[in-house]
Amino acid sequence: MSTNEAMPYDDHEGGRESTSSVMLSAAPDAVEVRRNGGLAALLGGASSAVAIGYLARAVSTGSVFDWALAVVLGLLGGYYLHAFVDARTPLMVADSQGVRIRLGRAWRGIPWGGLASVEVTPSTGFARDGRLTLVPRNAERVLASFDASGRRQGRLAERLYGSPFAVPLGLSTRVAGAEEDLTTSLRQLAGSGARVVELVRDQPEAAAEVEVVETTTDADVERGTRHLVDPRPAVAHAISTVSDALKSRSEARAEARTERRTAKEAAAEEERVAAEAAAAEAATPVVASPTPVPLREARAPRRAELTSVPAEIDGRQLRRPGSVDLVEEKASWGDRVRPLARLRESVEPLVIDDFAVQPAADPVIGPDLKAARTRIGLTVEQLAERTRIRPHVIESIEVDDFVPCGGDFYARGHLRTLSRVLGLDPAPLLATYDERYADAEISPRRIFEAELASGAAGGMRSMRGGPNWSILVAAVMAVVLAWSIAHLIMSEPAEVRTPTAPSIVAGPDGSGVPNYIGTQPVKLHLEGLEDGARVLVKDDDGVAFRGSIAALGSQELTVMPPFTVSVKDQGAVQVTVDGKDKGVLDGATDQSSRDFKPKQ
Repeated sequence: MSTNEAMPYDDHEGGRESTSSVMLSAAPDAVEVRRNGGLAALLGGASSAVAIGYLARAVSTGSVFDWALAVVLGLLGGYYLHAFVDARTPLMVADSQGVRIRLGRAWRGIPWGGLASVEVTPSTGFARDGRLTLVPRNAERVLASFDASGRRQGRLAERLYGSPFAVPLGLSTRVAGAEEDLTTSLRQLAGSGARVVELVRDQPEAAAEVEVVETTTDADVERGTRHLVDPRPAVAHAISTVSDALKSRSEARAEARTERRTAKEAAAEEERVAAEAAAAEAATPVVASPTPVPLREARAPRRAELTSVPAEIDGRQLRRPGSVDLVEEKASWGDRVRPLARLRESVEPLVIDDFAVQPAADPVIGPDLKAARTRIGLTVEQLAERTRIRPHVIESIEVDDFVPCGGDFYARGHLRTLSRVLGLDPAPLLATYDERYADAEISPRRIFEAELASGAAGGMRSMRGGPNWSILVAAVMAVVLAWSIAHLIMSEPAEVRTPTAPSIVAGPDGSGVPNYIGTQPVKLHLEGLEDGARVLVKDDDGVAFRGSIAALGSQELTVMPPFTVSVKDQGAVQVTVDGKDKGVLDGATDQSSRDFKPKQ
Protein backbone atom coordinates (compact mmCIF):
# COMPACT_ATOMS: atom_id res chain seq x y z
CA MET A 1 0.00 0.00 0.00
CA SER A 2 1.03 3.58 -0.57
CA THR A 3 0.33 6.28 1.99
CA ASN A 4 -0.81 9.74 0.97
CA GLU A 5 -0.38 12.46 3.60
CA ALA A 6 -1.03 16.14 3.15
CA MET A 7 1.39 17.14 5.90
CA PRO A 8 3.07 15.47 8.90
CA TYR A 9 0.95 15.55 12.03
CA ASP A 10 3.36 13.85 14.45
CA ASP A 11 5.05 16.56 16.51
CA HIS A 12 6.16 14.19 19.28
CA GLU A 13 9.89 14.11 19.85
CA GLY A 14 11.54 12.55 22.85
CA GLY A 15 8.24 12.06 24.63
CA ARG A 16 7.46 15.84 24.72
CA GLU A 17 4.70 17.56 22.82
CA SER A 18 5.69 20.71 21.02
CA THR A 19 3.09 23.46 21.19
CA SER A 20 2.75 26.51 19.06
CA SER A 21 0.58 29.56 19.34
CA VAL A 22 -2.30 29.36 16.91
CA MET A 23 -5.29 31.57 16.34
CA LEU A 24 -8.44 30.59 18.19
CA SER A 25 -11.19 29.33 15.92
CA ALA A 26 -14.44 27.42 16.19
CA ALA A 27 -13.94 23.72 16.80
CA PRO A 28 -15.01 21.55 13.87
CA ASP A 29 -18.07 19.39 14.20
CA ALA A 30 -17.72 15.90 15.56
CA VAL A 31 -17.58 13.05 13.05
CA GLU A 32 -19.77 10.02 13.68
CA VAL A 33 -19.82 6.61 12.00
CA ARG A 34 -23.16 4.83 12.33
CA ARG A 35 -24.82 1.78 10.88
CA ASN A 36 -27.08 2.34 7.88
CA GLY A 37 -30.45 2.12 9.60
CA GLY A 38 -32.50 2.45 6.41
CA LEU A 39 -30.81 -0.48 4.69
CA ALA A 40 -31.00 -2.60 7.84
CA ALA A 41 -34.72 -1.84 8.25
CA LEU A 42 -35.42 -2.69 4.60
CA LEU A 43 -33.58 -6.02 4.70
CA GLY A 44 -34.93 -6.91 8.13
CA GLY A 45 -38.54 -6.13 7.21
CA ALA A 46 -38.37 -8.01 3.90
CA SER A 47 -36.72 -11.05 5.50
CA SER A 48 -39.25 -11.11 8.33
CA ALA A 49 -42.20 -10.83 5.93
CA VAL A 50 -40.97 -13.70 3.76
CA ALA A 51 -40.16 -15.75 6.87
CA ILE A 52 -43.72 -15.28 8.14
CA GLY A 53 -45.10 -16.40 4.76
CA TYR A 54 -42.96 -19.53 4.77
CA LEU A 55 -43.89 -20.21 8.38
CA ALA A 56 -47.58 -20.23 7.47
CA ARG A 57 -46.83 -22.44 4.48
CA ALA A 58 -44.75 -24.84 6.59
CA VAL A 59 -47.53 -25.16 9.18
CA SER A 60 -50.03 -26.14 6.48
CA THR A 61 -47.79 -28.46 4.42
CA GLY A 62 -45.36 -29.74 7.05
CA SER A 63 -42.47 -29.58 4.56
CA VAL A 64 -38.98 -29.68 6.05
CA PHE A 65 -37.71 -27.37 3.30
CA ASP A 66 -40.33 -24.74 4.15
CA TRP A 67 -39.46 -24.99 7.84
CA ALA A 68 -35.76 -24.54 7.06
CA LEU A 69 -36.41 -21.46 4.91
CA ALA A 70 -38.66 -19.97 7.58
CA VAL A 71 -35.98 -20.43 10.26
CA VAL A 72 -33.11 -19.09 8.11
CA LEU A 73 -35.03 -16.04 6.90
CA GLY A 74 -36.28 -15.43 10.43
CA LEU A 75 -32.71 -15.38 11.74
CA LEU A 76 -31.65 -12.97 8.98
CA GLY A 77 -34.61 -10.74 9.70
CA GLY A 78 -33.80 -10.72 13.41
CA TYR A 79 -30.16 -9.85 12.71
CA TYR A 80 -31.01 -6.89 10.47
CA LEU A 81 -33.73 -5.64 12.81
CA HIS A 82 -31.15 -5.73 15.62
CA ALA A 83 -28.78 -3.77 13.37
CA PHE A 84 -31.59 -1.25 12.76
CA VAL A 85 -32.05 -0.76 16.51
CA ASP A 86 -28.27 -0.58 16.99
CA ALA A 87 -28.05 2.16 14.34
CA ARG A 88 -29.35 4.69 16.88
CA THR A 89 -25.98 4.58 18.67
CA PRO A 90 -22.79 5.52 16.79
CA LEU A 91 -20.01 3.01 16.26
CA MET A 92 -17.35 5.71 16.57
CA VAL A 93 -17.32 9.42 17.47
CA ALA A 94 -14.35 11.72 16.84
CA ASP A 95 -14.09 15.31 18.07
CA SER A 96 -11.37 17.80 18.94
CA GLN A 97 -10.38 15.93 22.12
CA GLY A 98 -10.08 12.38 20.81
CA VAL A 99 -11.90 9.36 19.47
CA ARG A 100 -14.51 7.26 21.24
CA ILE A 101 -15.12 3.77 19.81
CA ARG A 102 -17.81 1.25 20.76
CA LEU A 103 -17.26 -2.51 20.85
CA GLY A 104 -20.56 -4.20 21.64
CA ARG A 105 -22.10 -2.06 24.40
CA ALA A 106 -18.80 -0.85 25.89
CA TRP A 107 -17.32 2.55 25.01
CA ARG A 108 -13.66 3.47 25.25
CA GLY A 109 -12.21 6.93 24.71
CA ILE A 110 -8.71 7.49 23.36
CA PRO A 111 -7.23 11.01 23.13
CA TRP A 112 -5.43 12.04 19.99
CA GLY A 113 -2.14 11.89 21.88
CA GLY A 114 -2.76 8.22 22.67
CA LEU A 115 -3.07 7.26 19.01
CA ALA A 116 -0.07 6.44 16.88
CA SER A 117 -2.13 7.03 13.75
CA VAL A 118 -5.60 6.92 12.26
CA GLU A 119 -5.76 5.00 8.98
CA VAL A 120 -8.52 5.72 6.47
CA THR A 121 -8.93 3.27 3.59
CA PRO A 122 -11.57 4.60 1.17
CA SER A 123 -13.92 2.22 -0.56
CA THR A 124 -12.79 1.27 -4.07
CA GLY A 125 -16.08 0.80 -5.88
CA PHE A 126 -18.30 -2.17 -5.10
CA ALA A 127 -15.44 -4.68 -4.90
CA ARG A 128 -14.09 -3.78 -1.45
CA ASP A 129 -15.30 -1.96 1.63
CA GLY A 130 -13.40 0.93 3.09
CA ARG A 131 -11.94 0.91 6.61
CA LEU A 132 -11.41 3.41 9.40
CA THR A 133 -8.77 1.99 11.74
CA LEU A 134 -7.49 3.38 15.03
CA VAL A 135 -3.90 2.43 15.90
CA PRO A 136 -3.36 3.06 19.65
CA ARG A 137 0.13 3.32 21.05
CA ASN A 138 -0.70 0.36 23.30
CA ALA A 139 -3.42 -1.66 21.60
CA GLU A 140 -3.26 -4.58 24.04
CA ARG A 141 -3.85 -2.33 27.03
CA VAL A 142 -6.82 -0.60 25.40
CA LEU A 143 -8.37 -3.92 24.33
CA ALA A 144 -7.87 -5.37 27.81
CA SER A 145 -9.90 -2.50 29.30
CA PHE A 146 -13.06 -3.78 27.54
CA ASP A 147 -15.34 -6.40 29.02
CA ALA A 148 -15.68 -9.94 27.63
CA SER A 149 -18.31 -8.91 25.07
CA GLY A 150 -16.16 -6.03 23.84
CA ARG A 151 -13.11 -8.28 23.49
CA ARG A 152 -15.16 -10.76 21.45
CA GLN A 153 -16.29 -7.94 19.17
CA GLY A 154 -12.66 -6.84 18.86
CA ARG A 155 -11.52 -10.33 17.83
CA LEU A 156 -14.34 -10.52 15.28
CA ALA A 157 -13.39 -7.11 13.86
CA GLU A 158 -9.74 -8.22 13.66
CA ARG A 159 -10.72 -11.26 11.59
CA LEU A 160 -12.97 -9.26 9.27
CA TYR A 161 -11.09 -5.97 8.97
CA GLY A 162 -7.56 -6.69 10.19
CA SER A 163 -7.72 -4.64 13.41
CA PRO A 164 -9.85 -4.79 16.59
CA PHE A 165 -10.35 -1.01 16.43
CA ALA A 166 -11.67 -0.79 12.86
CA VAL A 167 -15.11 0.13 11.54
CA PRO A 168 -16.23 -0.54 7.95
CA LEU A 169 -16.96 2.23 5.47
CA GLY A 170 -19.48 0.99 2.91
CA LEU A 171 -23.18 0.45 2.32
CA SER A 172 -23.69 -0.94 5.82
CA THR A 173 -22.48 2.29 7.50
CA ARG A 174 -22.80 6.04 7.01
CA VAL A 175 -20.63 8.97 8.08
CA ALA A 176 -22.23 12.03 9.70
CA GLY A 177 -20.64 15.38 10.49
CA ALA A 178 -17.89 15.32 7.84
CA GLU A 179 -18.13 18.61 5.97
CA GLU A 180 -15.57 17.58 3.35
CA ASP A 181 -14.11 14.12 2.89
CA LEU A 182 -13.56 11.94 5.94
CA THR A 183 -9.75 12.20 5.92
CA THR A 184 -9.76 16.01 5.85
CA SER A 185 -12.34 16.23 8.64
CA LEU A 186 -10.33 13.89 10.87
CA ARG A 187 -7.14 15.86 10.22
CA GLN A 188 -8.89 19.06 11.27
CA LEU A 189 -10.05 17.40 14.49
CA ALA A 190 -6.71 15.72 15.28
CA GLY A 191 -4.53 18.74 14.62
CA SER A 192 -1.02 17.87 15.75
CA GLY A 193 -2.13 15.20 18.22
CA ALA A 194 -2.05 12.21 15.86
CA ARG A 195 -1.33 11.36 12.27
CA VAL A 196 -4.31 10.81 9.99
CA VAL A 197 -3.23 8.91 6.90
CA GLU A 198 -5.17 7.72 3.89
CA LEU A 199 -4.19 4.30 2.59
CA VAL A 200 -4.61 3.75 -1.13
CA ARG A 201 -4.50 0.22 -2.48
CA ASP A 202 -1.92 -0.30 -5.19
CA GLN A 203 -3.54 -0.54 -8.59
CA PRO A 204 -2.05 -3.04 -11.04
CA GLU A 205 -0.30 -1.29 -13.85
CA ALA A 206 -2.07 -1.59 -17.11
CA ALA A 207 -0.32 -3.87 -19.50
CA ALA A 208 1.38 -2.04 -22.26
CA GLU A 209 -0.68 -2.18 -25.35
CA VAL A 210 1.16 -3.51 -28.36
CA GLU A 211 0.16 -1.87 -31.55
CA VAL A 212 -0.01 -4.33 -34.39
CA VAL A 213 0.65 -2.77 -37.75
CA GLU A 214 -0.51 -4.73 -40.72
CA THR A 215 1.19 -3.94 -44.00
CA THR A 216 -0.75 -4.45 -47.13
CA THR A 217 0.27 -4.25 -50.71
CA ASP A 218 -1.64 -2.99 -53.66
CA ALA A 219 -2.23 -6.51 -54.79
CA ASP A 220 -3.76 -7.35 -51.40
CA VAL A 221 -6.05 -4.35 -51.59
CA GLU A 222 -7.18 -5.30 -55.05
CA ARG A 223 -7.80 -8.92 -54.12
CA GLY A 224 -9.33 -8.04 -50.74
CA THR A 225 -7.19 -10.68 -48.96
CA ARG A 226 -5.15 -10.41 -45.74
CA HIS A 227 -1.73 -12.00 -45.20
CA LEU A 228 -0.92 -13.80 -41.94
CA VAL A 229 2.14 -12.88 -39.86
CA ASP A 230 5.20 -14.93 -40.77
CA PRO A 231 6.05 -17.14 -37.71
CA ARG A 232 9.61 -17.92 -38.82
CA PRO A 233 11.29 -14.90 -37.13
CA ALA A 234 9.64 -15.76 -33.80
CA VAL A 235 10.66 -19.42 -34.09
CA ALA A 236 14.24 -18.44 -34.95
CA HIS A 237 14.38 -16.10 -31.97
CA ALA A 238 13.12 -18.84 -29.64
CA ILE A 239 15.67 -21.33 -30.99
CA SER A 240 18.52 -18.86 -30.51
CA THR A 241 17.37 -18.11 -26.95
CA VAL A 242 17.28 -21.81 -26.04
CA SER A 243 20.68 -22.46 -27.63
CA ASP A 244 22.25 -19.51 -25.76
CA ALA A 245 20.84 -20.84 -22.50
CA LEU A 246 22.22 -24.34 -23.17
CA LYS A 247 25.61 -22.90 -24.14
CA SER A 248 25.85 -20.77 -20.99
CA ARG A 249 24.89 -23.78 -18.86
CA SER A 250 27.61 -25.95 -20.48
CA GLU A 251 30.22 -23.20 -19.97
CA ALA A 252 29.26 -22.92 -16.29
CA ARG A 253 29.66 -26.68 -15.85
CA ALA A 254 33.11 -26.59 -17.52
CA GLU A 255 34.25 -23.76 -15.23
CA ALA A 256 33.05 -25.69 -12.17
CA ARG A 257 34.99 -28.80 -13.25
CA THR A 258 38.14 -26.69 -13.79
CA GLU A 259 37.86 -25.12 -10.34
CA ARG A 260 37.42 -28.50 -8.65
CA ARG A 261 40.47 -29.91 -10.50
CA THR A 262 42.61 -26.88 -9.50
CA ALA A 263 41.53 -27.22 -5.86
CA LYS A 264 42.53 -30.91 -5.82
CA GLU A 265 45.97 -30.12 -7.28
CA ALA A 266 46.57 -27.35 -4.71
CA ALA A 267 45.60 -29.66 -1.83
CA ALA A 268 48.00 -32.37 -3.09
CA GLU A 269 50.86 -29.83 -3.37
CA GLU A 270 50.26 -28.63 0.20
CA GLU A 271 50.34 -32.20 1.50
CA ARG A 272 53.65 -32.87 -0.33
CA VAL A 273 55.32 -29.72 1.11
CA ALA A 274 54.11 -30.57 4.62
CA ALA A 275 55.52 -34.11 4.34
CA GLU A 276 58.93 -32.80 3.19
CA ALA A 277 59.08 -30.31 6.09
CA ALA A 278 58.24 -33.03 8.62
CA ALA A 279 60.98 -35.32 7.24
CA ALA A 280 63.61 -32.53 7.41
CA GLU A 281 62.68 -31.69 11.01
CA ALA A 282 62.96 -35.35 12.04
CA ALA A 283 66.49 -35.61 10.53
CA THR A 284 67.86 -32.59 12.50
CA PRO A 285 69.41 -33.69 15.93
CA VAL A 286 68.17 -32.00 19.13
CA VAL A 287 71.03 -30.43 21.24
CA ALA A 288 70.45 -28.93 24.73
CA SER A 289 71.37 -25.24 25.07
CA PRO A 290 73.86 -24.18 27.83
CA THR A 291 72.57 -22.68 31.08
CA PRO A 292 72.51 -18.86 30.81
CA VAL A 293 74.53 -16.79 33.29
CA PRO A 294 72.48 -14.22 35.28
CA LEU A 295 73.26 -10.59 34.53
CA ARG A 296 73.09 -9.54 38.23
CA GLU A 297 73.40 -11.14 41.62
CA ALA A 298 70.30 -12.82 42.99
CA ARG A 299 68.79 -11.39 46.21
CA ALA A 300 66.84 -13.05 48.99
CA PRO A 301 63.03 -12.85 48.49
CA ARG A 302 60.83 -10.81 50.81
CA ARG A 303 57.06 -10.19 51.13
CA ALA A 304 55.55 -7.02 49.75
CA GLU A 305 52.01 -5.75 50.50
CA LEU A 306 50.04 -3.87 47.87
CA THR A 307 46.92 -1.95 48.80
CA SER A 308 44.35 -1.68 45.99
CA VAL A 309 41.65 0.98 46.08
CA PRO A 310 38.72 0.01 43.84
CA ALA A 311 37.49 2.62 41.49
CA GLU A 312 34.11 4.18 42.14
CA ILE A 313 31.43 2.31 40.22
CA ASP A 314 28.85 4.47 38.53
CA GLY A 315 25.39 3.25 37.70
CA ARG A 316 25.04 1.94 34.19
CA GLN A 317 21.99 1.60 32.10
CA LEU A 318 20.66 -1.90 31.49
CA ARG A 319 20.79 -2.60 27.78
CA ARG A 320 19.45 -5.49 25.84
CA PRO A 321 20.12 -6.42 22.21
CA GLY A 322 18.05 -4.19 20.00
CA SER A 323 17.08 -1.73 22.77
CA VAL A 324 17.13 2.03 22.33
CA ASP A 325 19.41 4.18 24.46
CA LEU A 326 17.23 6.24 26.79
CA VAL A 327 20.04 8.38 28.24
CA GLU A 328 22.08 10.63 26.04
CA GLU A 329 25.72 10.00 26.95
CA LYS A 330 27.17 13.15 25.43
CA ALA A 331 24.86 16.01 26.23
CA SER A 332 25.97 19.61 25.95
CA TRP A 333 24.08 21.90 28.33
CA GLY A 334 24.00 25.66 28.38
CA ASP A 335 25.16 27.84 31.24
CA ARG A 336 21.60 28.64 32.23
CA VAL A 337 20.59 24.97 32.54
CA ARG A 338 21.09 23.34 35.92
CA PRO A 339 20.25 19.74 36.85
CA LEU A 340 17.31 18.99 39.11
CA ALA A 341 19.48 16.78 41.34
CA ARG A 342 23.08 15.71 41.75
CA LEU A 343 24.56 12.42 42.89
CA ARG A 344 24.35 11.87 46.68
CA GLU A 345 22.51 15.14 47.22
CA SER A 346 19.07 15.39 48.78
CA VAL A 347 16.24 16.73 46.64
CA GLU A 348 13.63 19.08 47.95
CA PRO A 349 10.06 17.87 47.43
CA LEU A 350 8.43 19.29 44.32
CA VAL A 351 4.98 20.66 45.07
CA ILE A 352 2.55 20.93 42.19
CA ASP A 353 -0.26 23.35 43.02
CA ASP A 354 -1.76 23.67 39.53
CA PHE A 355 -4.78 21.59 40.57
CA ALA A 356 -5.55 23.45 43.75
CA VAL A 357 -9.23 24.09 44.42
CA GLN A 358 -10.33 27.58 43.42
CA PRO A 359 -13.49 28.36 45.41
CA ALA A 360 -16.06 30.77 44.08
CA ALA A 361 -16.48 34.17 45.65
CA ASP A 362 -20.06 33.44 46.74
CA PRO A 363 -20.69 29.65 46.62
CA VAL A 364 -24.34 28.65 46.45
CA ILE A 365 -24.58 25.03 45.28
CA GLY A 366 -21.58 23.58 47.11
CA PRO A 367 -22.65 24.48 50.66
CA ASP A 368 -25.97 22.67 50.21
CA LEU A 369 -24.21 19.53 49.00
CA LYS A 370 -21.64 19.69 51.80
CA ALA A 371 -24.36 20.18 54.43
CA ALA A 372 -26.30 17.20 53.10
CA ARG A 373 -23.15 15.06 53.08
CA THR A 374 -22.31 16.06 56.65
CA ARG A 375 -25.89 15.46 57.77
CA ILE A 376 -25.85 11.81 56.68
CA GLY A 377 -22.33 11.29 58.03
CA LEU A 378 -20.36 10.61 54.85
CA THR A 379 -16.80 11.61 54.14
CA VAL A 380 -15.61 12.78 50.75
CA GLU A 381 -13.91 9.43 50.10
CA GLN A 382 -17.06 7.48 51.01
CA LEU A 383 -19.19 9.69 48.78
CA ALA A 384 -16.68 9.27 45.95
CA GLU A 385 -16.83 5.49 46.31
CA ARG A 386 -20.64 5.53 46.08
CA THR A 387 -20.93 7.96 43.18
CA ARG A 388 -17.77 6.95 41.27
CA ILE A 389 -16.76 10.62 41.18
CA ARG A 390 -13.17 11.51 42.07
CA PRO A 391 -12.71 13.05 45.55
CA HIS A 392 -10.93 16.06 44.06
CA VAL A 393 -13.96 16.81 41.87
CA ILE A 394 -16.35 16.50 44.84
CA GLU A 395 -14.22 18.89 46.92
CA SER A 396 -14.23 21.37 44.04
CA ILE A 397 -18.01 21.14 43.58
CA GLU A 398 -18.55 21.82 47.30
CA VAL A 399 -16.94 25.26 46.82
CA ASP A 400 -18.68 25.90 43.46
CA ASP A 401 -15.53 25.21 41.44
CA PHE A 402 -16.84 23.31 38.38
CA VAL A 403 -13.69 23.51 36.26
CA PRO A 404 -12.50 19.96 37.16
CA CYS A 405 -15.85 18.58 35.92
CA GLY A 406 -14.77 19.07 32.33
CA GLY A 407 -17.75 21.01 30.98
CA ASP A 408 -21.41 21.81 31.50
CA PHE A 409 -22.63 18.38 30.46
CA TYR A 410 -20.46 16.53 33.00
CA ALA A 411 -21.13 19.12 35.70
CA ARG A 412 -24.89 18.61 35.36
CA GLY A 413 -24.39 14.86 35.49
CA HIS A 414 -22.30 15.13 38.66
CA LEU A 415 -24.95 17.33 40.28
CA ARG A 416 -27.70 14.82 39.45
CA THR A 417 -25.64 11.92 40.82
CA LEU A 418 -24.71 13.72 44.04
CA SER A 419 -28.31 14.89 44.57
CA ARG A 420 -29.63 11.36 44.13
CA VAL A 421 -27.16 9.90 46.65
CA LEU A 422 -27.55 12.73 49.19
CA GLY A 423 -31.37 12.83 48.94
CA LEU A 424 -31.67 16.32 47.42
CA ASP A 425 -33.88 17.66 44.66
CA PRO A 426 -31.61 18.20 41.62
CA ALA A 427 -33.94 20.67 39.85
CA PRO A 428 -33.10 23.78 41.98
CA LEU A 429 -29.40 22.96 41.87
CA LEU A 430 -29.43 22.60 38.08
CA ALA A 431 -31.41 25.83 37.69
CA THR A 432 -28.90 27.69 39.85
CA TYR A 433 -26.01 26.17 37.91
CA ASP A 434 -27.51 27.19 34.55
CA GLU A 435 -28.10 30.71 35.83
CA ARG A 436 -24.68 31.35 37.35
CA TYR A 437 -22.10 28.95 35.90
CA ALA A 438 -23.29 27.47 32.59
CA ASP A 439 -21.23 28.55 29.60
CA ALA A 440 -23.29 27.32 26.65
CA GLU A 441 -26.28 25.19 25.75
CA ILE A 442 -25.99 21.42 25.71
CA SER A 443 -24.92 20.05 22.35
CA PRO A 444 -26.07 16.49 21.58
CA ARG A 445 -22.75 15.82 19.86
CA ARG A 446 -20.91 16.33 23.15
CA ILE A 447 -22.64 13.33 24.73
CA PHE A 448 -20.12 10.92 23.21
CA GLU A 449 -17.16 13.23 23.78
CA ALA A 450 -13.87 11.34 23.92
CA GLU A 451 -12.58 10.85 27.44
CA LEU A 452 -8.94 11.27 28.31
CA ALA A 453 -6.87 8.12 28.62
CA SER A 454 -3.21 7.42 29.24
CA GLY A 455 -1.05 7.29 26.13
CA ALA A 456 0.86 4.19 25.12
CA ALA A 457 3.49 3.25 22.63
CA GLY A 458 2.73 1.26 19.55
CA GLY A 459 3.85 0.91 15.96
CA MET A 460 1.97 1.55 12.82
CA ARG A 461 0.41 -1.60 11.47
CA SER A 462 -0.47 -2.41 7.93
CA MET A 463 -4.10 -2.55 6.92
CA ARG A 464 -5.25 -5.55 5.02
CA GLY A 465 -8.17 -5.09 2.74
CA GLY A 466 -11.16 -7.35 3.00
CA PRO A 467 -14.08 -8.23 0.82
CA ASN A 468 -17.10 -5.97 0.72
CA TRP A 469 -19.24 -7.92 3.15
CA SER A 470 -22.14 -5.49 2.91
CA ILE A 471 -22.34 -5.89 -0.88
CA LEU A 472 -21.97 -9.67 -0.57
CA VAL A 473 -24.68 -9.97 2.07
CA ALA A 474 -26.98 -7.60 0.18
CA ALA A 475 -26.56 -9.61 -3.03
CA VAL A 476 -27.23 -12.92 -1.27
CA MET A 477 -30.23 -11.43 0.51
CA ALA A 478 -31.62 -10.05 -2.75
CA VAL A 479 -31.31 -13.43 -4.47
CA VAL A 480 -32.82 -15.31 -1.53
CA LEU A 481 -35.70 -12.87 -1.15
CA ALA A 482 -36.46 -12.82 -4.88
CA TRP A 483 -36.41 -16.62 -5.09
CA SER A 484 -38.47 -16.97 -1.91
CA ILE A 485 -41.14 -14.53 -3.04
CA ALA A 486 -41.32 -16.12 -6.49
CA HIS A 487 -41.53 -19.62 -5.01
CA LEU A 488 -44.19 -18.52 -2.53
CA ILE A 489 -46.31 -16.84 -5.22
CA MET A 490 -45.89 -19.38 -8.03
CA SER A 491 -46.66 -22.38 -5.82
CA GLU A 492 -50.43 -22.91 -6.03
CA PRO A 493 -52.13 -23.64 -2.72
CA ALA A 494 -53.81 -26.97 -2.30
CA GLU A 495 -57.46 -26.95 -3.23
CA VAL A 496 -59.41 -29.32 -1.00
CA ARG A 497 -63.07 -29.91 -1.58
CA THR A 498 -65.30 -31.17 1.17
CA PRO A 499 -67.39 -33.97 -0.29
CA THR A 500 -71.13 -33.85 0.10
CA ALA A 501 -73.04 -36.61 1.76
CA PRO A 502 -74.13 -39.28 -0.71
CA SER A 503 -77.77 -39.44 -1.64
CA ILE A 504 -79.58 -42.70 -1.21
CA VAL A 505 -81.47 -43.86 -4.29
CA ALA A 506 -84.41 -46.18 -3.79
CA GLY A 507 -84.14 -49.65 -5.20
CA PRO A 508 -86.50 -51.29 -7.70
CA ASP A 509 -88.69 -52.61 -4.91
CA GLY A 510 -89.16 -49.16 -3.42
CA SER A 511 -86.99 -49.81 -0.35
CA GLY A 512 -84.33 -47.45 0.94
CA VAL A 513 -81.43 -49.78 0.13
CA PRO A 514 -78.96 -48.05 -2.25
CA ASN A 515 -78.31 -49.50 -5.68
CA TYR A 516 -74.48 -48.86 -5.44
CA ILE A 517 -72.63 -50.14 -2.47
CA GLY A 518 -69.46 -48.12 -3.28
CA THR A 519 -71.05 -44.70 -2.73
CA GLN A 520 -69.67 -44.47 0.83
CA PRO A 521 -66.76 -41.95 1.18
CA VAL A 522 -63.25 -43.31 1.76
CA LYS A 523 -60.09 -41.85 3.33
CA LEU A 524 -57.33 -41.10 0.79
CA HIS A 525 -53.78 -40.45 2.08
CA LEU A 526 -51.14 -39.09 -0.32
CA GLU A 527 -47.46 -38.80 0.72
CA GLY A 528 -44.79 -37.06 -1.39
CA LEU A 529 -41.59 -38.94 -2.21
CA GLU A 530 -38.14 -37.53 -3.11
CA ASP A 531 -38.82 -34.11 -4.70
CA GLY A 532 -42.61 -34.13 -4.22
CA ALA A 533 -45.18 -34.02 -7.00
CA ARG A 534 -48.14 -32.14 -8.49
CA VAL A 535 -51.24 -34.29 -7.98
CA LEU A 536 -54.78 -34.21 -9.40
CA VAL A 537 -57.61 -36.22 -7.74
CA LYS A 538 -61.03 -36.56 -9.46
CA ASP A 539 -64.16 -38.38 -8.40
CA ASP A 540 -67.78 -38.42 -9.54
CA ASP A 541 -68.38 -34.93 -8.16
CA GLY A 542 -65.44 -33.36 -10.02
CA VAL A 543 -61.99 -32.28 -8.90
CA ALA A 544 -61.39 -33.23 -5.28
CA PHE A 545 -57.78 -32.02 -5.05
CA ARG A 546 -55.32 -30.13 -7.25
CA GLY A 547 -51.99 -28.96 -5.89
CA SER A 548 -48.41 -29.74 -4.95
CA ILE A 549 -47.28 -32.17 -2.27
CA ALA A 550 -43.76 -31.45 -1.02
CA ALA A 551 -41.12 -34.08 -0.36
CA LEU A 552 -42.00 -36.00 2.81
CA GLY A 553 -45.23 -33.99 2.93
CA SER A 554 -48.70 -35.52 3.06
CA GLN A 555 -52.31 -34.74 2.19
CA GLU A 556 -55.47 -36.26 3.69
CA LEU A 557 -58.64 -36.36 1.52
CA THR A 558 -62.15 -37.74 1.76
CA VAL A 559 -63.37 -38.79 -1.70
CA MET A 560 -66.26 -40.69 -3.20
CA PRO A 561 -65.35 -43.79 -5.22
CA PRO A 562 -64.75 -44.33 -7.99
CA PHE A 563 -61.94 -41.77 -8.19
CA THR A 564 -58.72 -41.18 -10.16
CA VAL A 565 -55.29 -40.12 -8.84
CA SER A 566 -52.87 -38.60 -11.40
CA VAL A 567 -49.31 -37.26 -11.10
CA LYS A 568 -48.79 -34.27 -13.43
CA ASP A 569 -44.99 -33.95 -13.28
CA GLN A 570 -41.92 -36.14 -12.78
CA GLY A 571 -42.60 -36.62 -9.08
CA ALA A 572 -43.89 -39.60 -7.14
CA VAL A 573 -46.50 -40.14 -4.40
CA GLN A 574 -47.45 -43.02 -2.11
CA VAL A 575 -51.22 -43.79 -2.19
CA THR A 576 -53.09 -45.22 0.80
CA VAL A 577 -56.88 -45.83 0.80
CA ASP A 578 -58.60 -46.45 4.14
CA GLY A 579 -55.25 -47.43 5.66
CA LYS A 580 -54.35 -49.90 2.90
CA ASP A 581 -51.25 -49.33 0.80
CA LYS A 582 -52.13 -49.04 -2.90
CA GLY A 583 -48.61 -48.55 -4.25
CA VAL A 584 -46.63 -45.69 -5.73
CA LEU A 585 -47.59 -43.43 -8.63
CA ASP A 586 -44.50 -42.19 -10.48
CA GLY A 587 -44.82 -39.43 -13.05
CA ALA A 588 -41.56 -40.47 -14.71
CA THR A 589 -43.04 -43.85 -15.73
CA ASP A 590 -46.24 -45.05 -17.30
CA GLN A 591 -47.69 -45.59 -13.80
CA SER A 592 -48.55 -41.90 -13.40
CA SER A 593 -52.34 -42.33 -13.14
CA ARG A 594 -54.62 -44.91 -11.59
CA ASP A 595 -58.37 -45.40 -11.22
CA PHE A 596 -59.70 -46.64 -7.90
CA LYS A 597 -63.11 -48.34 -8.04
CA PRO A 598 -65.36 -49.54 -5.25
CA LYS A 599 -64.14 -52.56 -3.28
CA GLN A 600 -60.71 -52.20 -4.84
